[in-house]
Amino acid sequence: MSAFREAHPSVSAVAAFDDALALRLLSASHELRIAVPGDLAVMGFDATEYGAFVTPALTTVHTTVHTDADSFGRRAARIALGLDTSTVVTNAASVVVRDSA
Repeated sequence: MSAFREAHPSVSAVAAFDDALALRLLSASHELRIAVPGDLAVMGFDATEYGAFVTPALTTVHTTVHTDADSFGRRAARIALGLDTSTVVTNAASVVVRDSA
């Protein structure tokens, strides 16, 4: 994390692959005295219960079905490849706003 911050000092937000990685980012930020969300906003994905119990509480994305991440990934890949996305079904997602972003 320290090397990344030195190489990319203008980065002000990170959207992690999942809450587990986002929680590790919060821990590393604390150790390096990087203020979250003041200097760096951190957001997770999958709305695990653990994000509510850390300081700062983790902002995360909640999906209605566990497979939504796969659906979102398929849709993003099809968009990037210029393919039809009308057959890709995604469920609604919502942001659980807490203190980290």
